[in-house]
Amino acid sequence: KPLVLGEFGMDTIRHSEEEQAHLLEQHYSAVFRAGAAGTIIFSWTDEWFTNGIEVNDWAFGLVRRDRSPKPAYEKIQSKIIPLGGSVAEKYPLPETPKASVVVCSYNGAPTLRDCLQSLRELNYPDYEVILVDDGSTDNTEAIAKDFPWVRYIKQPNLGLSVARNTGIAASQGTIVAFTDSDCMADKDWLYFLVQTLVTGDWAAVGGPNISPPARDWIQASVAASPGSPSHVLLTDREAEHVPGCNMAYHKWALDMINGFDPEYRKAGDDVDVCWRIMQRGFKIGFSPAALVWHHRRFTVRTYFKQQGGYGEAEALLRFKHLNYFDNSGSARWRGTIYGQPRGEFSLAREVVYHGVFGTGFFQSIYRGHQPYWIGLVGSLEWVGLSLIVLFISWQVPAIRMLPLVMVAATLLAAMLHMATARLEPRFDSVLARLLVFYLALAQPLVRGWARYFTWLREKRTPASVALSKEELPHEPPPFLQSSCVQFWSESGQVREHLLAEAERLLCKEGWKYTLDTGWSNWDIQIFANRWWHIRVRTLTEIYPNGRRLTRAGNNLFPSTFSMVFWGLAATASVIFGLAYPILLVLLVPVLSVALLYWLATGYALRYRIASLLSAAATRAGMVPVKSRKA
Repeated sequence: KPLVLGEFGMDTIRHSEEEQAHLLEQHYSAVFRAGAAGTIIFSWTDEWFTNGIEVNDWAFGLVRRDRSPKPAYEKIQSKIIPLGGSVAEKYPLPETPKASVVVCSYNGAPTLRDCLQSLRELNYPDYEVILVDDGSTDNTEAIAKDFPWVRYIKQPNLGLSVARNTGIAASQGTIVAFTDSDCMADKDWLYFLVQTLVTGDWAAVGGPNISPPARDWIQASVAASPGSPSHVLLTDREAEHVPGCNMAYHKWALDMINGFDPEYRKAGDDVDVCWRIMQRGFKIGFSPAALVWHHRRFTVRTYFKQQGGYGEAEALLRFKHLNYFDNSGSARWRGTIYGQPRGEFSLAREVVYHGVFGTGFFQSIYRGHQPYWIGLVGSLEWVGLSLIVLFISWQVPAIRMLPLVMVAATLLAAMLHMATARLEPRFDSVLARLLVFYLALAQPLVRGWARYFTWLREKRTPASVALSKEELPHEPPPFLQSSCVQFWSESGQVREHLLAEAERLLCKEGWKYTLDTGWSNWDIQIFANRWWHIRVRTLTEIYPNGRRLTRAGNNLFPSTFSMVFWGLAATASVIFGLAYPILLVLLVPVLSVALLYWLATGYALRYRIASLLSAAATRAGMVPVKSRKA
């Protein structure tokens, strides 16, 4: 929201009038360079009264008691931005590198014209606009012809990340900024993004995105519902994530990480880039004044389609950045998520900053985190658990009320969001509130469903690879020693050499895997199939004369799907066994055979990876050690 700073000044009795002029000039410049809406200078004149008594022991005014101006008066007057003026014109940047603004659009014609018009009016001296049309089938191309100064690039529908990379490749600026076709940029948007980049130690920067006034009650309800793109802040100026509709990068930072990952076709590309930049040791800044207006989805259908896309993106991100996710597949942010809809009262307990030992001069009130249970009872996992408890309660009368309580908790969370959501007054009605309730209830289910099924569908090594009979050029290890294989080196090869060759083989054969990013207790995690994951951990023992012994642990882990499947199978067996004991005669043998097949598949996969590690060791110049003894 617009920020106005109040009561800033200097006493010219204890300080000189020249000091006052210098301080207020610096203050005024800092306020508007930072994007604040204004400031109150304290005060206009040295003449001051308290309870009818004149105060003579102070002189904070811009003019003296006789109304003659002090030097600060002229300094402040020269810094005032005229009505309708621009902060970029009044406070030019020390340097203005060429910036490339990339807009990626897929069937974004309804809002594209407003987007390009806003970019035409940017207050920045040196920039270009590149529109990448990702295979649109609407009239995007016709709209682009009305803006001849925009560089228009049309490509087949290859996804958002490829479109962004196309824009980067075509850009001529040293700074590349991104916004979406459903956004309208503030006229000083690019100025504040570039200012943050050139005046701070940041590799990237982003800003807030705010919904423009809704056009109807459905759009107003969607805007007040959960799941909108938001920035995540570590501090007031450092971000953990900035959304793709409002972000800018030094071009060298994008080149350093090879741009955006083409795997992210709908969403998640911005999160992946932010995390990869931070993993390289660089920081992401945040400019609260770099504002874009971002249209929320116009219909319920497109809203759910967006949330499904976010769920898919979360699953894809989890494969690549496991350390950023919890066991349920939800992102685990270190910072605070901003921009969530908020009503007149909040479920989160507000936090008061008192200063160390209560010494803070100004006791600020901050918004606290929402209670954990709000997210828990609305999740897909909670709904699944409620169904399991419901099935069990058919045979256990003592807990028949429990599933009703669990469902009531889910409904309560959605009702609280409905009650606290802030809707535009002209569209705030009972019908709009009921729609918010429905969206708050269904959104985590839609997003969770997409997340789980993307996880199950996308990252599975094909069976032709996982259980291939192809002989690798090496001596395979004994089957019983496949959980820990060892390799000897006379010439100094260590675990890093083994892991590099193992990754080359995994990539060549088509395995699905992820590498440690520095936060895991394993080196490689392989998504072998729907049922099993394999984690490889290595260590190297150092011996005299450059000799090395490298051990590679090759451990099986059941996938989330396996644990859910066996949990449901056990639950169903108990329920039907209690209801129809005769079924146990059939269920026990069937489950036993399935369990043996499950274990056999896992051990076969582990042996396959042990063979691959042995082949990698041979390529790295290591000798397999059959015995566990060095």
